[in-house]
Amino acid sequence: MSDDTIQKLAILYADVSGSTHIYETHGDVVARQNIETCIAILSDVASSLDGDVVKTIGDEAMCKFPNPVKAAMAARAMHEALQLASEQGKFSIGEVHVKIGWHYGAVRYRGKEIIGEAPIIAQQIINLAKKDEILTSSQSIDALPEELKYNARFIDSVEADAWDGELKVYGIPWEEEEEVTRIGSLPSAIAEDDATHKILLLDYGDKQIRLDSEHTHCTIGRGDNNDLSVDGNFTSKSHAEITYRHGVFHLQDNSTNGTAVYFANGRNIRLHREEEMLGDHGTIYFGGTPLNDPHAGVIFRCHRI
Repeated sequence: MSDDTIQKLAILYADVSGSTHIYETHGDVVARQNIETCIAILSDVASSLDGDVVKTIGDEAMCKFPNPVKAAMAARAMHEALQLASEQGKFSIGEVHVKIGWHYGAVRYRGKEIIGEAPIIAQQIINLAKKDEILTSSQSIDALPEELKYNARFIDSVEADAWDGELKVYGIPWEEEEEVTRIGSLPSAIAEDDATHKILLLDYGDKQIRLDSEHTHCTIGRGDNNDLSVDGNFTSKSHAEITYRHGVFHLQDNSTNGTAVYFANGRNIRLHREEEMLGDHGTIYFGGTPLNDPHAGVIFRCHRI
C-alpha cells in the first residue's frame, strides 16, 4: 500500500492496568507470563472480530479493525474475556484487568507502520482511561448504530492532539446493570442515614441551586451550558452531575481531574469517574483542592423534611 493512501480504520489500544505493581509484587518472570497470557487473549478476541494486533509494546496492545462496529464489539469482548479467564484461574496472579481507548479515523501507512489521526487520538484516549474502562471519541460514537451507543456517557472535552480543536471523550459501559452494582456497593449505613434527605442546596458565590423531588438533576462544570458554572482552575467543561433518585442525592464525577468532597464530619473522599452519596453538609471541589484551587469549591447542604 502506498504511503500516500489514506483510509479509515478503528485503532484500539488495550493497556494492562497496574502492570508496574504486578512486576513489583510478583517478579519479572511471573509478571511477564501473565501479561503474555493477557495479550494472547486480547489477540484472539481481535481476530474473532476481523481485527489484528498490529504490535505490542510491553503491557500494551495496538489493534486495528476495519470499522467502528467491530472495534466497539471487541472492546467489550476483551473485558469479558479477561473477566472469564480470571474466574477460570488462567492467571497465576489472580486477576488481570485492562483499560481500553479507541478511535475511528483516518490513517496512512509508513512502510508497515500505521500513522495519522486514528492512532494519535486513540493513544490520547487510552492515556485518559482507568482500569476496566472503555473510552472513545465522539467521532467513533457517531459512527456506531444505536444499540452500541445508547448508554455511552460523555466524559470530558480536551484539546485534541491530532487537530486544532476539542476532542470529546465518551465512556461506554460494558458490564450489565452497572448502575445497580455501583449503588449497591455503597455502605448501608450511609444509605439508611441519607434516605430521608429531600432537599439539597448548592451555594457558589451569589448563586444557589436547589434539588428536590421536582428538580432532580444538576450539571456542574466550567462551561456556561451547565446548571452551575464553576470557575475552577482544574474544573472540566462538563465536570460532574448530581441526581436525586430514590430519596438520595448522588454525585457523579465525569471529569479528567476528579472531584474532592469534604464532609463536615471530617470524612474526605476523592472521586474519579465514580459516584458517591451526598449527606449532611460540606464542600465539593470540582477539580482541585482547598489549597490549590479554592475557587472550585461549592458548599452543599442536605435537609430532611
